[in-house]
This record gives sequence, structure tokens and C-alpha cells, in this order.
Amino acid sequence: MSGEGGDDWATLDELLGMEAMAAQLATGGGIGRLAFYGRCSTEDNQDPATSKAWQMGEAARFVEPLGGEIVAEFFDIGQSRSLPWERRTEAGEVLRALKNPERGWDGLVVGEATRCWFSNQFSLTWPKFDRYGVSLWIPSLGGRFDPENTVHDMAMTITGGLSKSERQHVQRRVRAAMAAQVLIDGRYQGGRAPYGYVVTDGGPHPHPRKAQEGQRLKVLLIDEFAAAVVRRIFDLYLDGWGRKAIAECLNREGVPCPSAHMPRQNRHRRMDGWQHSTIAAILENPRYTGYAVYGRWQKVEELLDADDVAAGYVVRFRRSPQAKIVRSRQPAHPAIVSVETFTAAELERRKRKAGGKVGWSSVDRRRVSKKRVYRLRGRIKCGICARKMEGAARRGDTIYYRCNARTLVPGSAMATAHPQQIYLREDLITPPIHRWIGSLFDPMHRDDTITALLDADDSGDEQLEHVERLQDRVAAAEVVMKKLRKALDAGWDPVELRAQYNAAVAEKRAAETALAAAPSEKRLSREELEGYVDQLGNVAKALDWAEPQELSELYASLRLSLTYHHVEQIVEVEVDPLADRVDKYRVRGGT
Repeated sequence: MSGEGGDDWATLDELLGMEAMAAQLATGGGIGRLAFYGRCSTEDNQDPATSKAWQMGEAARFVEPLGGEIVAEFFDIGQSRSLPWERRTEAGEVLRALKNPERGWDGLVVGEATRCWFSNQFSLTWPKFDRYGVSLWIPSLGGRFDPENTVHDMAMTITGGLSKSERQHVQRRVRAAMAAQVLIDGRYQGGRAPYGYVVTDGGPHPHPRKAQEGQRLKVLLIDEFAAAVVRRIFDLYLDGWGRKAIAECLNREGVPCPSAHMPRQNRHRRMDGWQHSTIAAILENPRYTGYAVYGRWQKVEELLDADDVAAGYVVRFRRSPQAKIVRSRQPAHPAIVSVETFTAAELERRKRKAGGKVGWSSVDRRRVSKKRVYRLRGRIKCGICARKMEGAARRGDTIYYRCNARTLVPGSAMATAHPQQIYLREDLITPPIHRWIGSLFDPMHRDDTITALLDADDSGDEQLEHVERLQDRVAAAEVVMKKLRKALDAGWDPVELRAQYNAAVAEKRAAETALAAAPSEKRLSREELEGYVDQLGNVAKALDWAEPQELSELYASLRLSLTYHHVEQIVEVEVDPLADRVDKYRVRGGT
């Protein structure tokens, strides 16, 4: 049968989907509507508007000749490339939009791959695009990413490695340059000035280009009021005072703590008085001697979840090894205490610390098994200090949760407003919570609750996707094996094809083995869930008789949190299983 245009293969090509992209381009249809994704580098502090403009320009120049049209834009600002896509703001929006069939675009284009994917991130994100039929257009590949093209797969693997190498190279270069500036010139490297100093203008920047741009050098000068407090802290410590005693003395005398003295540079602090940790930080800071010190703390990336490497890393601050700490050769700013005074304080600090360790090392330790389960452990906060209340058993087996003012800094505003002890009985608050949970399954709310539970049940989705990926691997391996067999029939040398065929057979066997071992997940039906609810009967009574460990797990799944206001005798209860909800219960005799 011949087509109207004289092309005998037109109808068959349409039915088989052969050369679909070439046919689309030949007719002028183009590659369709695309979304753009980019990211502003956090390493070179590039202007976000400039960065977005050139990445957007690169993407547009790449897809417009192919008939592509960018209809949506996603651009992350100030987020490291080491963060996985799920934890980036705009990249996470892209992944969520994949599940929306009304998103308005069928492909994603990037301006520069190294800014978007880091290390092995591409291998973890591409399957999600493939799952929802969304194509990826990458300029460095010269077109659309083809998962069956080994060159494309190798190129993206190398791209992730180059991105990681570039980031690490920039970090090492910047840190080495800053260390050299401190060592040679004693240059101030920014950040919050230590308590006792203020940052002031130090003249034109020594770098000619930065000086032409109007940047100024920053130096440290003494804040006389705070410097006197720092000297007094060192004197008291050398006279035998402890850190807590010094903090209590300063609070009783009304001396403003560092965050209260300079609130503009301490917006993240609570300004609730001197803490013993603040005294320790001052006693351990060698910059009070007038010398610049760099590298005492370093950023360390730790796995967010040791059982899930794909979740990425989080940044923590840790003390640096002594080999990485750099001190200027000459004084860099006015000194508050002498080197001799600081050395004496450091020796005293180490002496006290060593004595404490000797005392503790002589104590015979042994593991004590837990006899009680505190159902609300870690879930109750004090309404005054916002600290978690600790569980304790009193008067037999009665369980209380208490907040002890003894651990607050004496003389602080928080300690003044806080009673010496606040107690809350567990058995006064669990029955109202159980009645509220039970009300969700009464005849009035039963259908809505079951519907919400069914809508939230996605336990089978991940397993289904895993099985589908394994099935795709088996099918792809069979296609390769079929093509190689045809090549053998056509007269190709078997020696040249043997390695490819054996690799395809091994891939198929591995996928089939994983498929056979995959557990079968079955989603609960509405009838089965209704049957379970009917078996429970009165849910509130069932919870009252449940084991403490089971209740603790239930509270965790509900994300239960409580705040106790002892003056009003009210417990504020919040749960967040699917949506936020807050209730309040009055408690009599809780304190």
C-alpha cells in the first residue's frame, strides 16, 4: 500500500515509531516545549542575574535551532552543587513537576552540565526523568541524552567527576590563599569579629583590581567596654574561678552578653545571658593576643543518612588538626591580653581538663538495661525555656516529665522566670490524646480518615518502580542479544561480538536474579483497611491498653509534639502525619 505523498514507508514508520525524531524535525515540528534549569555557583560568588543570563543564553542557543521553546525556568541561587537535587529548592521543584501531567513541558535543557550535576548525581536523577518520559537536552553532548548510547553515559559520568574535581580544586585554592594571607600579612579574613573587637575600615584593598572596584580592607580594632570584660574573664579564670561561676557573676552584675552587646552581628543568638560555653570560647581564642589565626575550625561534609548515600551530605563544623592551623608571623591587630596571660590560661584549662579525665577514668562503668519506656520521651517541651523535658519515675511507678532550672545559667533572664522544678504527669495527658486519635475513627470521621490513609499509602510505588527498572534492563539486554545474533547471521566475525554478547547475557541474568529476589508489595484495599479498623473497635480504649513501646512508635509516626505551659496548666499538642493540626488540653495538678 502506497501513501498519498508517494512514501511507501510513511504509514509503517508512524505505526512502528521509526525515526520519529528525524521525521518531527523534517516537518518543522521541533523538539517541543522545554523547561530550563540552572544553578548559580557558590564558590566564585558570581552575580546570580549574570549567571542565569549566560546559562539561559547557552540553553536557548542550543535548542532554538532544533525547534525547542523554553516555557519554564528553574534556577537555584546560593546552593552548593554537592546537594542532591531533592534537597535543592528549584531542582526539587523540577522533580516534583515530573509527576504532574499538566506541567506544560516535555523536556529539560541545561546551560552547563557541571553546574547541575555533581559526582554520581546524574545516574540518580536521570531514571526519574525517564520514568515520566521527560527528555534531557545537554549542550556538552550535542543533543538529547540517549541512555542506550554508551558514549553519552560515559560523558555524563566524567562530567560529574569533573564537577566534583573543580569544586574541590577551588576550595583548596581559596583556603591555601587565605592561609598565606594570614601567615604573611596577618590579614583579617572576614566573619563576625571576636567579642572585644569591632571591624573598621583599613584603607584601600591591596589587590589593584579590587581597589579599583571600590573594595576596602577590613581590620580589627578594640572595643574598650568588651575588651575590659575579656581581660576580667582571663583574670578570674587564673584566680581559680570556673566557667559557670564566671558566667553567673557576669549575669548577676548585668553585663551584656556578646549577642546583647552586638545584636546586629548576632541575630541568630537568643541574647539570654552569659553561658559557660561562651566563657570557654573566649578563653580558647588565641586572637586576643593580637595575632591573626586561621583554620581553627573547618567545614566537614558528613553523610545525611549513613544507610542512604544518595541522600547526600550535610556540612558540619569540626576542630581542625593542628597541622592546618596558621598564625601570623607578626601582630595583626591590637592585643587584649598578652601572650603570657593566654598561655597561662591555656595551661590551666588543660590542667583542669586532665584532672577531670583522671577522675572519670577511675569510675567502674557498666551497661544498665532500660526498665521503663517513656512513651513521650523527647516529645514534650517546656513553654518557658523551650527545652525538652526529661522523663523520671517518682512515687513508685508514676512517670513524670520534668524541666530543671538548675541547668540554666544562674542570673540569666531565663533562669529568673523559670521555677526550680516543673513536673508533668504522663497519665494526665495520654488519655486525652488517645481520645482525640480515637475520634478520627468514629462514624462521623471514619470514611474521611480511611480515604486519607489510602491516599497517603505509597508503599508500593517505590517497589513498583524498582521492578519496572529491572524489567527494562532485561528487555534492553534481550534487544542487544537479538541484534548481535542478527549480526552473526549476516556474517560478522564471532570473535568481535563475543565480548558484547557475553556482557548482555550477564546483564540479563543479573537483572533476572534481582527481579526474582524483589519482594512483592501489595497495597491495602479499602475493604481490608476497613476490616482492620473494625477489628480495633474502640480505638481510644485500644490505645489505653497498648504496650508503651508500641505507643512510642505510634507517636513517632504521627510526629507528635507537646508544649507544656505550667502557669496556664495547658498542654499544647501538635501532630503532623499528613497536615498540621494543633489542640490544647488543660492539665490540673501537672506541676
